[in-house]
Amino acid sequence: MRTPDMRDPSRPRVAIVGSGPTAIYALKQLLTSPQPLEIHLFEREREIGTGMPYREGENLPQMLSNIGSREVPPVVETLEEFLRSCDAATLREFGISADDIGPETFYPRLVLGRYFVAQLAALTAQGRGRGHAVEIRSRHAVTDVIPSSDSTVVKFETPHAVGQTPFDHVVLATGHKWSEKTHPSGVVLHAPWPAERLRRFSDCRVGILGSSLTAIDAAVALASFHGRFDETDGTRWIPNSKDSAFRMAMLSRRGLLPDADWFYPLPLPGLPTFNRAGLKLLVTRTSGQTGLLEACQRQLGEDLRLLDPTYARRAQPDRVEGYAERHFADRLKQGGWEAARTGVAAAAKAREARHTDPWRMALLAAHLTYESVLPHFSAEDRRLFDKELRPVFADVYASVPHRSIRRMLALNDAGVLDLHGLGQDYTIAPAGPGALVSGKCGTLEFDHLVDARGQTTAALADLSFPTLSHGGHFDPESLRVTHEMCRAATITCAAIPVLLRHNPFVQGLENVEELGRRAADNVMASMTPPKSA
Repeated sequence: MRTPDMRDPSRPRVAIVGSGPTAIYALKQLLTSPQPLEIHLFEREREIGTGMPYREGENLPQMLSNIGSREVPPVVETLEEFLRSCDAATLREFGISADDIGPETFYPRLVLGRYFVAQLAALTAQGRGRGHAVEIRSRHAVTDVIPSSDSTVVKFETPHAVGQTPFDHVVLATGHKWSEKTHPSGVVLHAPWPAERLRRFSDCRVGILGSSLTAIDAAVALASFHGRFDETDGTRWIPNSKDSAFRMAMLSRRGLLPDADWFYPLPLPGLPTFNRAGLKLLVTRTSGQTGLLEACQRQLGEDLRLLDPTYARRAQPDRVEGYAERHFADRLKQGGWEAARTGVAAAAKAREARHTDPWRMALLAAHLTYESVLPHFSAEDRRLFDKELRPVFADVYASVPHRSIRRMLALNDAGVLDLHGLGQDYTIAPAGPGALVSGKCGTLEFDHLVDARGQTTAALADLSFPTLSHGGHFDPESLRVTHEMCRAATITCAAIPVLLRHNPFVQGLENVEELGRRAADNVMASMTPPKSA
């Protein structure tokens, strides 16, 4: 079936593939266009607006987001305003009370999903009121994106038919994708989502690869199927059956939980010299040359010595080699559980006092600067950055809610959760229907393994658009996709898995807002008539 082309030729037609936060922020920016647009959002799922990280069915009510309310970029209204407009029954459904609502509160993932659903509805109404045509196409799975000389055709399938529609502009805003994988050894690595699938792992030993938020989500889901968290007075986990053989273990390279979320002011204070302006000449002179990373890190080290001399002496950030191990050394010496226990207590005390260690704020600001420098690194510098600096920055910006840490501690106190450090080199091998994982901590046997090491990267060719995959070229700087058959139409790729290959910091909602804005800007720039000379 070919969808009848009822287009108004005066309205540029835009397709957004996906309907999660990236698509919503792109739509918000597109609706600022003074020229009326015809915008179609394609979503393979029935539910529109949530994206996988916040969708019902993928997540459980117990799973927490690791972004505070004030950090969620507003769409039509802020998250806090949205929640304050909800009635008491809705708040009870969310598992929160009016007293819980605040700018620094961490909410369940499903709450953010409900927020984005409401914001998409409000945006759609606003857009139509401004003269734009906005079409929401749920249960439309896009199967191909086909560039041509005068347009780009989007092919799709619905539960009842197939179709295709030509567009002047296409934005690929597909987000996270999780699927079951098989390790080269033949061991099945189960996906952590949809969380409900983990219910089948009962009365057995489950290994969770990873110890970050994704791993915490998997542990919370498994724990919820086998018991419940009581958080009325402290945090404890109560099993459904005291005789259950259910046990689980988190397995990561260092055997550490993420840091508990610390207070920090917004906007972040800038660094004395390690900023885009301060690095501009250095980057211009040494772009693509090995050694740029060392020069940048020396400059960052000077700022850290000025701002936090104690941390600078301990971690020696000006030396790239070994920086990650020096950064984590104190927590590694304490051991994973003790480091988590003392860390969450210190973070809670600091949050109450509204105090932040200077080095934390400095590294948060530095990782934003490094985002602009990454494209200029040589292959060797990028390898060193991923090995030594990326884990440090992730430790600072990917901190998790205090409740998440306390829940992990409660599971350990109950004797159902262990935490092991595998080291840099570890092996996975089959053991009957289960698996053996061997590393620095020894050899551990599990009935099942869940791969919670985070979203894997993808290339443009890995997206399920075969025509675009053949001959398409993605430029991560402009987000544009060029194709030999594409002449007039623009194609922009804001798909998170593809961008992760180039920018490891792309996943937070603040970055997602920026991606949506840039994607929309690509579309609107292509509609702007060239200025006369």
